[in-house]
Amino acid sequence: MKLPTPPASPTDAGPTRRDLLRTAPAASFALGGLGGMASAVAPTRAHASDGPPPLAGAGVETSSGQALYSLPRDHAWHGGAFYQTNDFNEWHYITVLGRDLDTGERVSVFWVPLSQGWVAAEGRPLHNVLFAFHNLDTGEFHTALLYITGPMTTEGSGPDAEDFHFRYEIDDGKSGFTTAYTHATETWEFGGYTTEKDEWNEPFRLAMTSRARAPGYAPMAYWGLESIGVDPQQRQNPETMYGLTIYYTAPDMATTGDLEVAGRTVRFDGTGWFEHQWGNFRNTYQYRYFWAWFRFEESGDLMTFRQYYEGEEFRNPNYNVNRYFYMDGDTFERSYAFGPAFKLIPERMWTSPKSGKVYPWWGRIETPHGTFWYEPTIPDQEGLGFAGPYIEGVIQLREGGPDGPIVATGFCEMIMFTGSYDDGTDHSMGPPMSRGLPEDEDGPWTPEL
Repeated sequence: MKLPTPPASPTDAGPTRRDLLRTAPAASFALGGLGGMASAVAPTRAHASDGPPPLAGAGVETSSGQALYSLPRDHAWHGGAFYQTNDFNEWHYITVLGRDLDTGERVSVFWVPLSQGWVAAEGRPLHNVLFAFHNLDTGEFHTALLYITGPMTTEGSGPDAEDFHFRYEIDDGKSGFTTAYTHATETWEFGGYTTEKDEWNEPFRLAMTSRARAPGYAPMAYWGLESIGVDPQQRQNPETMYGLTIYYTAPDMATTGDLEVAGRTVRFDGTGWFEHQWGNFRNTYQYRYFWAWFRFEESGDLMTFRQYYEGEEFRNPNYNVNRYFYMDGDTFERSYAFGPAFKLIPERMWTSPKSGKVYPWWGRIETPHGTFWYEPTIPDQEGLGFAGPYIEGVIQLREGGPDGPIVATGFCEMIMFTGSYDDGTDHSMGPPMSRGLPEDEDGPWTPEL
């Protein structure tokens, strides 16, 4: 059974969370509420009528299973002593593919507020936002990096409240962001602006609202954690989350918004791909990867992957830490794979005229669900982060060869940071300003250790 599609606008009347829970297929877990791993597996089957009942009784935990996170409480940003480290990273990520409501042109909006490391002067992690807007029909592209200083305002309910919600905001007068979530309606609000203008930044103001639709939220790796980067010392550790993340997606977010950019207002709606990822995972070769998600046009199937590299310019792929996820668009059945079950093989590179960096913008992917050829809508979708330039842009898949029909569209991220900061430290350690806590007594991680 395919779930009826709610209206595109989260403000329109549509199915409630209760409706989604009632009508979702039995094999999927719709929209939060229970342990995170419940969304990776079918609900527990009733024991056979001729078999013994499951173990239960005083002192026996019968509901948490192998849950690694609990929704909705873990939608919130994380803090406390466990995550008060220079290695901390967390983000709410969303990319929206949709249309300009006034012109009908295809557009994309990319938005990710990040919480990273620790800034001693602020007494909190470093907060910054990455943004991009692309008109797929005209080729227009704008990007910005918001480094936001000053006090952070937070509000919200208790973690187990029936009306669970939260809101975060920072505004320093030049740039600002807001992230808010309301569990009762599964609604997210993302907003922000910057007045900075240079070759890497275009002033803008954004306000958009997204509502999660079935199947809700799903973990991104079948062991529950994603190994981040390549650590020659093999020190990834689930007890500390070193080199690991907890990571889930909401792949279908009904989204509407208003964007002021380049002297005009773009009213848009579309479907968003949302991710939440967090852990103490810096200090590995984490900034060398190709990541993407795709939505297939005919079936509605979804696919996402990440491939890491040891060498510069996307050479020497480290297949052992590859991660792959596929979801059926009708049944929401998920399948997972890792390692060489997935391979991304570049066939043609592109050199940015702005940064001089080289990106593998054309090639093929070999997956458990077939071989496809990928390409950009336009190659020049480059932005600037604290560690340097990167690609965050719209990507397409062709079937049957590099000149075959386009069968899927999505978004990709290409990052290859192998240099060092001005103080000589490796890019994977994060910008020096976000390392305000004493380093481990055994010394900060370096590639040479």
